[in-house]
This record gives sequence, C-alpha cells and structure tokens, in this order.
Amino acid sequence: MEVPLPFWTTLDRPVGEQFSYWREVICEAFTPLAAEQAGGRRGRVPDEPGMASWVRSSALTATNCAEVTSTTQLISHGPAEVRRTASDQVFVNLQLSGHCVGSQGGRTCVVAPGGFALFDTTSEYRLDFVADKATREWHVLSFRVPRAQLLPLLSDPHRFTAVAHDAGRAGPANLVASTMTSIWQNLDGLDPHAKDAADVAFSSVLAAATGGSDALRDTSRATLDAALRAAIVRYLAANVTGAKLTAEKVTARFGISVRKLHRLFHEGGRSFGKTVTALRVEGCARELTATAATRPLADLASRWGFADQSHLSRCFRARYGCSPSEFRDNAHREPAESRTPIA
Repeated sequence: MEVPLPFWTTLDRPVGEQFSYWREVICEAFTPLAAEQAGGRRGRVPDEPGMASWVRSSALTATNCAEVTSTTQLISHGPAEVRRTASDQVFVNLQLSGHCVGSQGGRTCVVAPGGFALFDTTSEYRLDFVADKATREWHVLSFRVPRAQLLPLLSDPHRFTAVAHDAGRAGPANLVASTMTSIWQNLDGLDPHAKDAADVAFSSVLAAATGGSDALRDTSRATLDAALRAAIVRYLAANVTGAKLTAEKVTARFGISVRKLHRLFHEGGRSFGKTVTALRVEGCARELTATAATRPLADLASRWGFADQSHLSRCFRARYGCSPSEFRDNAHREPAESRTPIA
C-alpha cells in the first residue's frame, strides 16, 4: 500500500484566510520565509483576493524534495528569517512554469521555465516569483540539500547561489533538471537503498553542473557522509556546553533523521553519544587546565552537561585515567602533551 506524500494546500481555506495560512504555516514548513502578495507591497491592496497554493513533499536520505504551486509574490529570507533558521541548507529550485527573479550575495538572476538556481539558507535571499500569464500560477520543483553535504564538492563555495542555469540545452544543467524530475516522479517507489543512491547521485550531478571541486572525482556515499559527519562534529564542539545538545536538536539543525545521525557516527567508528561525551570531557579538561583552582567540580559538571559530579568523574576517569580533581592538581606539574586521553 502506497503512503501518500505530505501535502499542504490553501484551497480548502476561505479566500480571506488563504494568504495568512500560506505565510504562517506553509512558508515556515521548509525554512523561515516572509511572503508578500503581488500588489500588496508598499501598503497597496493585493491584485487578487486569496492565494491558491499547494505543496507536496517527500524525502530521499538527507535531501528533501517538494513540488510547489502558488501565485505571484515576493518571498524573502531576511535577517529575522536567517536568525530563526534551525538548519543549514541549500535550496535547488527548478522552475517548471512562470519565472523567478532571485537575488543573494550581491547577485541577481532570472530563472525561466526549465532553468534552476541555488539559494543558501545561512544568508539573506529574495525570490520574486511571477505567475505564468495563462495559468496565473508559478510551479517549482524544489530540492533542499544539506549545506554540509554539497559545499565540499564545490570549487567555489561562496559564489554558487543566485546563478541561473539553463537546462534547455544538452549538458550538466539539463542532467540536473532531468534528475530532479525523475527522482520526484519515482520517489514513492524507491526503497531506502535506492533513495540513498539517488541522494548521492543528485549531489554529484548538482556539483558538476554548478562548479565541482577536485573532491567531486571521489564522490561516494562515504565521502559525503564523512563531510557531513565532520560538519556535525564542528557544530557539537561549538555547542557542547549545557545539557540540551540532543540528537533531535542536531538532526533538526542538519536536516537529517535521528537514524541517519546514529548511522553516520557508527560508521565513523564512534557513536554519537560517545562523541558528545568525549567532547564534554575534553572541554572540561581544558577548563581545569586553564583555571586550575577556581570552579567547583559540581559547577563544572553542570556547565559541561553532565548529570552530576559523579557522572563527570566516571567519564573523566574513563577518558584520562584519573579523577578531575587529580587532573586539576597535576595541571601545572606536567607538560600539556603528557595529559593525553587513554580512550
């Protein structure tokens, strides 16, 4: 039995509520966005009442896929939306009908039907969608790729956004468009292994079309996973203090499932939980070295996310072969290179 794809629509809402539902519910479902209706800018009354729109969405392994139809409007991802963005993603928007004037990073592009452009959620961008005159709607296929998965494959990770790629001619851009269309048409019939393969293939083809780096030659699931795992570890290291660094919070940040997160770390040789604990203990050790006789161990345990001082002591001894207090007492008696972990 086929499972229906997640679907949102304004069409079952009263006309007067359609725009607010689109702006407050649907636009927030993928990444924080602000929408303005055509004619509604600068305080004017919109050209038409309501906003007939719908979105259908599904996912590969790490890449989310969506089909979107709506009416003429300006969609912006401004400073407030960037601050509210919980995960670092790159959107690949393939224009099926209507056109879009997109801008980001000081660049502006016009994406005509059959073309596509990329936009990065870590900085501001604007998408001015204009409906097709005959149908009075625009239609887009939008894939959301984890930033950490795509950027290592690009030769220039700073100038790949807001560039229109014409898929109407034979070449890499055409291959991206046809790959997106094929994945979308067959997505509900793919098993997990096929989804994983399609995810790798799409990232590789996209990088080749938008400026691939030398790393693209070695692209494989292992390569992409290693890059994603490294990005997650950097995030963990920057946010490891406190007790709120959960698997769910990390997966929301990177746009992957909890299952994939645990698989990433298992294949890297150390579980997610052990990685977090190691980072906490190492942070504790650095603080003990820098402030040899000040912070109480109970406060240190709380600051670095341990349940209590006993929990800290057990983890610390397993990592360094001594208690935190012994480590602190010896901090200025030994050269730093002698204070190495035992596990």
